[in-house]
Amino acid sequence: MDYGPFLSSTIHNTEDKSTLQGKGCATDKGVTIRLANGATMLFDTDLLRMSGGWTGGFLTLKGVIFDGKHGPNPTPAKDAKIVFQTHPTPGWSQDGSFKDERPLPTGTGAATRPFGPLPKARAKYRGLYVKDQSVALSYTVGSAALLELPDSEKIGDDVLLTRSFHVSSAGSAAFHLLAAEAPEGAQVELLPDNAGVSLPADPKNPEARLFIAALGTPSGAVWKNTEGRASLQLPKFAGSERFKLVYWIGGNGDANRFSEMARKAAAPADLSGFTHGGGTRWKEVVKTEGEPGTPDENFPYVVDSITPPLTNPYNAWIRFGGFDFLPDGRAALCTWSGDVWIASGLDAGLKEITWKRYASGLFQALGLKVVDGQIYVLGRDQITRLKDVNNDGEADFYENFNNDVQVTPGFHEFALDLHTDPQGNFYFAKGGPVNPGGRGWGPLSEHNGCVFKVSKDGEKFEVYATGVRAPNGIGVSPEGVVSCGDNQGTWVPACYVHIVQPGDFVGVTDLAHRPEKPTAHGTHICYMPMDVDNSGGAQVWVTGNKWGPLENRMLHLSYGQASVNLVLSEKVDGKIQGGVVRLPLKFDTGIMRARFNPADGQLYVAGLRGWQTKGSKDAGFFRVRYTGAPVTVQSSLRVTNKGLHIGFTNPVDPKSAGDAENYSVEQYNYRWTEAYGSPDFKPSDPEKKGRDPVEIKSVKVASDNRSVFLEIDGLTPVDQMRVKMNLKSADGKDLPGELVNTINVVGKE
Repeated sequence: MDYGPFLSSTIHNTEDKSTLQGKGCATDKGVTIRLANGATMLFDTDLLRMSGGWTGGFLTLKGVIFDGKHGPNPTPAKDAKIVFQTHPTPGWSQDGSFKDERPLPTGTGAATRPFGPLPKARAKYRGLYVKDQSVALSYTVGSAALLELPDSEKIGDDVLLTRSFHVSSAGSAAFHLLAAEAPEGAQVELLPDNAGVSLPADPKNPEARLFIAALGTPSGAVWKNTEGRASLQLPKFAGSERFKLVYWIGGNGDANRFSEMARKAAAPADLSGFTHGGGTRWKEVVKTEGEPGTPDENFPYVVDSITPPLTNPYNAWIRFGGFDFLPDGRAALCTWSGDVWIASGLDAGLKEITWKRYASGLFQALGLKVVDGQIYVLGRDQITRLKDVNNDGEADFYENFNNDVQVTPGFHEFALDLHTDPQGNFYFAKGGPVNPGGRGWGPLSEHNGCVFKVSKDGEKFEVYATGVRAPNGIGVSPEGVVSCGDNQGTWVPACYVHIVQPGDFVGVTDLAHRPEKPTAHGTHICYMPMDVDNSGGAQVWVTGNKWGPLENRMLHLSYGQASVNLVLSEKVDGKIQGGVVRLPLKFDTGIMRARFNPADGQLYVAGLRGWQTKGSKDAGFFRVRYTGAPVTVQSSLRVTNKGLHIGFTNPVDPKSAGDAENYSVEQYNYRWTEAYGSPDFKPSDPEKKGRDPVEIKSVKVASDNRSVFLEIDGLTPVDQMRVKMNLKSADGKDLPGELVNTINVVGKE
């Protein structure tokens, strides 16, 4: 795959060690940048350090999104020759010190090193600009704003790595810029006349030396040896200053040769042109033809397939992780591999769908939201606001809208889904760092297993709720109601649907982030058995009046079962409860994101195949279109001390609905423990595994044939109830055959 000029990811060092070991170029939030001459540099957006630079290739791509393996992360290319690297420490000093003042995570299982960005007053990553195939990094140090261009130059047969700096606004006291780390126990040597520094380049080769020089530095800049670090002490910045670092590996006696090459290097460049955009990188578009669905005689919704650009000129691996609609009706879709594509031609016939690559290199993009025509993408590292500066149909500025979320090297702590509420606040969720195999956790940060809220302007970041394991999707209603689901696993006995309250503890004790271990969790709407949902997706509320009689209702997507479920809920004594009915719709990938298109009022869903799912294809994008025919499905559930009231959107056939032989009910409980999931336990004998049948004494059909009452004695709260039914609508159509629900409170008849 052509990942573009950069790729954002967590990076292990050349020894395949993570930042938890604190050595080498390992980076939690890394931007790996392709340079000319087969060179590469890696930038740390948390610490604003250049983590390393090498020649001999880009990356060895390994890990869950690249080869499916659980645990590893990418490393420098197999044949990489490391030119320089820095340990995980701030890239700019404060008061002459490189001390990392970020607090350590707290609680059981917490990691022993800090995560997340530096305090904004010290340094802040603003984003990156792409011009042609070059990448300029934008950030602030104190009150000064800088652009930095990683690059390489060839002098004769030698390749020099370079870092060019352009101070676009003045300010700040003096700083030290971290240039490189000496191997453990080695010393940095200052070259004569402050011409640069020299340090051992390779512990295994005592003859190899790394030489670094600075070009065009302001008056007063001097090289320093600070505890084995080569750093450049800089005076207070003035406006429009430009300077440059040059790196080269030679031998012990090559100082003069290096100085001669450095003098031949290009002068520090004016980088302001990067802020105006650059050349078009992806000139070729892909055209596909959609596949309109065939109406089902029993259900008046049709699934139209919007054919993805699976074959494309960039070998881009298409696996959709999020989408939304632009004001003109086009769709913007992000992929797990880090792309954003724009799809146009989403008309009734879907005869010609045009796909244009808009962005690349994002960090496992699994959420996307369009606000005021601008595309916001959620990656593991940040919410990125994409801007097409020169209006050529491609993003030129990958702006850091908010990167306060902490990232550990854990392979499974995905950041998931992106929504806004009526006030414009953003919401997303983050999983726990699940160990390979699914049980237990890796070292924890403060943000593992949380739902987050980010203010409309991106300035305020807060933990909205805690205690989620792997919530592959959330939802926010038009009124601002936040929901989530979760995947069966540690502390999650079965998948569920949950309304998230501010400050909520949803269920995973190890990820509660509370001083005291919780002994109870928030109330779920319902649990779902594995054959109904074994891996949840997002929730979406039906908006508008063009999608039949289900307006304002919640839908829950099952990624694992590749299905859409209608959620039925009620409140009893202030507690919510309910169940789901699977709608008879078929999809060929694991669907997990959903939006209603304002242009046509229809439901669109998208997803991927990246972990276990019934879906067989890598990606899918679908329109679920209402045909206008009558819709008869279960639409309400009410639990009382006398039995179950089940409502329908339209009249049912009274003969089939009134026959008790057409119903069966069973129930069982789960155990909320740290075990992976839970067996079924009999409510009648809580220590015995199994399920209890429930006797239906009688069935009564309402006079309008729009509801039935199943008379059942002795109902009590239970985790899982399954109501199977063999019913027909008044016009003879088959109805969905099962409703699964949870009883939290038994109401009064």
